[in-house]
Amino acid sequence: MTARVFLTNRMPRWLRPSLCVLLLGTEVWAASASINVPADLPNRTDQGGLRIRWALVRDSAAVRAVGMAESPNRDVSWTRLGLYGLDRSGRIVSRGESDVEDGLDRTSRPFEVALRPTGEEERFELVVLRAREGKPGD
Repeated sequence: MTARVFLTNRMPRWLRPSLCVLLLGTEVWAASASINVPADLPNRTDQGGLRIRWALVRDSAAVRAVGMAESPNRDVSWTRLGLYGLDRSGRIVSRGESDVEDGLDRTSRPFEVALRPTGEEERFELVVLRAREGKPGD
């Protein structure tokens, strides 16, 4: 009979939380790196000096704005986007927010903003909620 030995059985107790944080960080990085941007980006939002090309993707559980964002005139270290579902009278009936990873410059960066629809939406709008000038890490 052979005994199973796990990696954590041989490491000091104080090192175990560090391993957990490292694995969690790797998982978050892998999830953020896997944005599947469609080839056709029919929508465009130009706001606050940022250029955003995007497509609306619907599935049974969510509506997502997926696309590419860039800042052609300045470096932006942090950007937060909002996707809003509006009813016939223009009232917000659903919303979602997300950050664009790694800052923006002349290079396009992928993004994804999701919301859970209520069924009352007539149209969707993507807006820049906040943007901070500077290079990432400033």
